[in-house]
Amino acid sequence: MPQIEVNYDTADWAQALDPKYRYIFIRGGRTSGKSHEVANYLVDRSISEPDLKIVGLREIQKSIDKSSKSLVDDKIKMMGLAGCYKSVKSEIRKNHDGGLFYFQGMNDLTADSVKSLEGFKIAWFEEAQNSTRNTLKILKPTIRMDGSQLIFTWNPKFPDDAIEELCDQMRNEPDCLVIHVNYEQNPFISDVVHREVELGKKYNPEDFNHIWLGDYDTAFHGHYYAKLLDDAKADKRITSVPIKTGVDIVTAWDLGRVDSTAIWVAQRVGLQTRIIDHIEDSFKDLDYFADWIKDNGYNGYHGLPHDAGHSRLGMKGSIQDQLRTMGLTKSRVMPAMKVNAGRRLAKTLIKEAYIDEIKCRDGLQALRHEKSVKDEKTGKYKEIHELDSAAAFRYLAQHLTTTEQTAKPAVRTRTTGRRRGTNTSWMG
Repeated sequence: MPQIEVNYDTADWAQALDPKYRYIFIRGGRTSGKSHEVANYLVDRSISEPDLKIVGLREIQKSIDKSSKSLVDDKIKMMGLAGCYKSVKSEIRKNHDGGLFYFQGMNDLTADSVKSLEGFKIAWFEEAQNSTRNTLKILKPTIRMDGSQLIFTWNPKFPDDAIEELCDQMRNEPDCLVIHVNYEQNPFISDVVHREVELGKKYNPEDFNHIWLGDYDTAFHGHYYAKLLDDAKADKRITSVPIKTGVDIVTAWDLGRVDSTAIWVAQRVGLQTRIIDHIEDSFKDLDYFADWIKDNGYNGYHGLPHDAGHSRLGMKGSIQDQLRTMGLTKSRVMPAMKVNAGRRLAKTLIKEAYIDEIKCRDGLQALRHEKSVKDEKTGKYKEIHELDSAAAFRYLAQHLTTTEQTAKPAVRTRTTGRRRGTNTSWMG
């Protein structure tokens, strides 16, 4: 195939994009051109490098319309390369060799389909503010060919997000490029966008730095729990939380889509609720989580979602039955509860609980991101996909509220000789 020259306009900052970097992190505000410039770079590499396979990823991709596929299709047409590719479903296939663009949601992967990503040389992770630590842990060693590249683009959300942590860790490595960009570095924005920027400054100053300049979100519009978690951190209730020996352990489970499972672990010590651990993982069988419970000494009272008592096709009994055979005998299938009612209980739990900052950090990230989105037509907020750890937290709040063994505070007895007001317990 003869060499094809591609000409296209690009922003100055995008000149730094280069195959020599294993990690490229591009963060910033709206209309900064992050996605457009990465799409330009990838199409340019695809047409010039034989057999190059590129995967476009998001944490959650409900449909191909929610991917970056249409953007890459547009770039291919704009560069006059439409005759070199065939676009079908979730793929854009190169006609003259094995080159490929493939678009996938990480949340939809299974243990087998993750292995299929090993043949890809470049992974582009869009909206990486939604990525979990578990996702990044899976992705990094999967894209491992010589000369492979991981590109992350995102609008910053919260400082403790997994992608922020990874970016900070890698920032000073020689094979890492970090770029922060906003609308001011985008030479292609229209007069309409400039007008929206000015209106944002004038009428929405509390959100301006987050939306347009790529600062962290401090307004929390539509978020169910983020402000409450900030309050809990200010109250020093998100901290190091010890386990109290001799006190019952309570767990709450969510058996998520595909094979993702999330579990929260808690204790009620007197009138105090301590949330001491959390796990969420994909591609693991049920016995993996049962072993994790037993190995950590968490085999107490287990709250299961309402459908865990149902027998399913191809399964040996219900989830509850299987857990019993694995030694988790004290389980309870909770009655179905409306999501909004469960969220009210979850909010109350956040307002009073102590949560371990390290062991529960992935669960805390899920809670921070749990939100509704504003419908531009109606102006009302509407429900979006609920994260598995957020659902499990609702079940924990329901389990703690309705389970008799955990709802009753321990009986306190007066001890003679102790001065009134003296408190020897953890955190009072």
